[in-house]
Amino acid sequence: MPEKKKNTGFALACWILVALILLIFFLVKKDVIVTNLKKTDFFGRLFGVTPEFVKNHEDSSNLPENSGDDIIKIDLLPQKEQSPQPQPSAEQNAAPSEKDAEKPADVAVPAVPKTTEKKPVPTDEKKPSPAAEKPAAPKVPAVQANTTISLCFVVIDSDGSVSRRIMKRTVPKNDSPLTNAINALLAGPSAAEVNKNCMSLIPQGTRLLGASVKNGIATLNFSEEFEFNSVGVEGYIGQLMQIVYTATEFPTVNSVQFLIEGEHKDYLGSEGQWIGSPLARSSFN
Repeated sequence: MPEKKKNTGFALACWILVALILLIFFLVKKDVIVTNLKKTDFFGRLFGVTPEFVKNHEDSSNLPENSGDDIIKIDLLPQKEQSPQPQPSAEQNAAPSEKDAEKPADVAVPAVPKTTEKKPVPTDEKKPSPAAEKPAAPKVPAVQANTTISLCFVVIDSDGSVSRRIMKRTVPKNDSPLTNAINALLAGPSAAEVNKNCMSLIPQGTRLLGASVKNGIATLNFSEEFEFNSVGVEGYIGQLMQIVYTATEFPTVNSVQFLIEGEHKDYLGSEGQWIGSPLARSSFN
């Protein structure tokens, strides 16, 4: 029994609390609630009669906006869309007013617009480096190694006899000294060598097509021009002697095997000079 009384008292307290809350809310929002009841004709629609205090209540929405009263407006009806206010045209904005026209002339002068263009910043590339200001040291040309070769030319004596003459010449050094010497011989005597009555009996236009050395034998392959000598027998002997003496100046060469256009031939030219086997210096005694 005491429990039942206790529950009844608690429930009564809750109802009293709810009633107080509703009363406080009504007192705070009295104007808003009564205004909405009046606008919507709540009592008229529900009971057919509207109480006097609702009819006589002044609508809070009609009060001026800056009256200072704390009024909460609850719009039950949709508001009309506000039309946008016309903006002044560019011509109106551009037209000067009368007050502006009365200003002094120095004030009316428009300010110079600031340009957004950035001045180019000089880069480090344009600045001369300390190393660039110093004069460059002159380049010393690389010293090319030279070597001395011996070339065999011929000299025609006053009685018409042909003799050989070995001439020393300084040429750039390379990896093929035998080829270098034979090509120099094919090019003919220099001006200084001509002044010493040196000449060559090797046919002009002769080219060295290949050279190799094996077991003391130098195999030299010449172009077809080597096969034709306009001087005759003395010319064939002289050209073979020049090649053999020039090649055997190298300590690794004892004799020369002649090839014409890569072919082995027994005789050279129509005069029949033997070239079928390697020729040494002893072949021309």
